[in-house]
Amino acid sequence: MKRYSLIAVFTVAVLALPPLQAAEGQWYLAPGAQYMDFDDYTGLDESWGFALGLGFQFSERWAAEFSTFDMDADVVTGGEIDLDHYRADLLYDLNPIAEGLRPFLVGGMGNTNFNGDNDTLLNFGAGLKYDLNESWQWRASLRSFSYFGRDFEDSDIGLETSLIYFFGNNSTPRRVTQPEPTPTPQARQESAPATPQSRDSDRDGVQDANDNCPDTPMNYAVDAQGCPIEVEEVARVELMVNFEFDRDEVQSQYFAEIEEVADFMAEYDDVVIELEGHTDSRGTEAYNEDLSQRRADAVRQVLIERFNVQGSRISTRGFGERQPIASNDTDAGRAQNRRVITVIIKTLQNYRPR
Repeated sequence: MKRYSLIAVFTVAVLALPPLQAAEGQWYLAPGAQYMDFDDYTGLDESWGFALGLGFQFSERWAAEFSTFDMDADVVTGGEIDLDHYRADLLYDLNPIAEGLRPFLVGGMGNTNFNGDNDTLLNFGAGLKYDLNESWQWRASLRSFSYFGRDFEDSDIGLETSLIYFFGNNSTPRRVTQPEPTPTPQARQESAPATPQSRDSDRDGVQDANDNCPDTPMNYAVDAQGCPIEVEEVARVELMVNFEFDRDEVQSQYFAEIEEVADFMAEYDDVVIELEGHTDSRGTEAYNEDLSQRRADAVRQVLIERFNVQGSRISTRGFGERQPIASNDTDAGRAQNRRVITVIIKTLQNYRPR
């Protein structure tokens, strides 16, 4: 009876976590299948059963879940017995190994009823998750189950696979990412090979060691950091580049619109632009601000690499989810908010003396 009380306390403690973070997290349902390879001690053969879990993703990496599976386990000597299993788990996501694909660790405590006989058990294991879209996810894990009643001398091996459905629209991001940040001019300068202190590659009057904008056009006046001096905003050109959910790749369908901006800059070489990145409301504020910055940086790279615009003429800024142009309560509205928009055109103080 003591060990069953321990199960109850553990289950209540785990399930009490989600409400504390409900404003930021997300509930999910996990129907699936459970395979068990039983230890010889049990006298049971390999068997499959139906599994169902109810969980709460309360941060980018952590989730709590209560799950159960039911199966008619085959007895080695013939026949079968009814097996009912209940457990409470904590899941921790590791860093992704590919787009939308990441490993995770899992562990928890529960109870198994073997044809009327109860036994308390611990489980631990690891698995993979793959994001199918905004609401659906595939998951599989391999676990080891150790039992109090067997003094942990042997264990069963379980393979679980589930199709996860996340409820609601205001969710914590499930994709744990390690974005490659676009290096700032200063970072690029610091990582470059050492050069003599007196070297001034772009001849702007600022030595390379102190130049934050190393490729400034020769006709621009610069500040103490070697960056062009902005005078005033003279125009705003609307550039709408939309993105897929949780992605920062620029789709080729927007190249023509981006080229128009490049052509404008080629015609007027005394202007610079600022690209503003935005996201929808799915995810934490910090994550979305980083994602919006990466989106703006991605459009900047298209202008530089595809249309030969000088990098020193393009700045970027990520606004995250703070400036929506449509409702975040619908798929269509969120799609509109995942964008890089508004090119700010500014004149520069130019024709510096040589």
